[in-house]
Amino acid sequence: MIAQEASASQAFWVHEDPIFPPMAADYEGYCTDLAVNCKKYDIKDASWFTISTDDLKYFHISPIKNMGDLDKNRFFNLRQKMGDEEFDKLFEGFDSCYDTHSDYIIHLDNELSYMPDGKHEGHDFRKLEFWYVTPQNLDKIIRLAKSFKELYRKNNSKEHYNLYRSGFGSSGDFVLVEITAESAESYEKIRKENKELLGDERNVIYQELLSLITKVETLTGYMRMDLSYFLEK
Repeated sequence: MIAQEASASQAFWVHEDPIFPPMAADYEGYCTDLAVNCKKYDIKDASWFTISTDDLKYFHISPIKNMGDLDKNRFFNLRQKMGDEEFDKLFEGFDSCYDTHSDYIIHLDNELSYMPDGKHEGHDFRKLEFWYVTPQNLDKIIRLAKSFKELYRKNNSKEHYNLYRSGFGSSGDFVLVEITAESAESYEKIRKENKELLGDERNVIYQELLSLITKVETLTGYMRMDLSYFLEK
């Protein structure tokens, strides 16, 4: 989620935890402990970036090469080095913070994303738009995504975004648009300027989009590097 891959598509494994509000601080403490221990023991089988949203959802996102990566126990070596008792205590703490969680795959589509400079540095704010669609309308949504990108490109829009398609394990078919900015305030400024910049052409495409989707879920939050763990290159 930090930088786009060179290939046309990149798969990501998403672990989503919706947290009980009173447990948010405890949960973040467990996330920090997990990342610290992975770094301490130089764990090479795990790597993730975390996004937290204002409604207390935490998305832990790991790049994967193929579906076979899902069969790997990425914390096996961590358990060996921490010891069973300490490891189990940490994950029992996680379990006390929610009553459900989920895992699914999303696919970054670089050809439908609009990231002119290809970078996210300094852009920690995230707006996540889940556009749900029936299977028979998915191709139409992709066509509209191409139209949106061309409109953004033609007008040199300052609103940058990544586009992901839902994959294995997701709850329905959706297109996820991840918009980045330095802060919520700068995003709101860019959003207003972008709407004026694109004008009526945007409105035509947007209205067609609304006629094809079944629902939209919008989340706002931030990239949480303090809760993330990734291998240094």
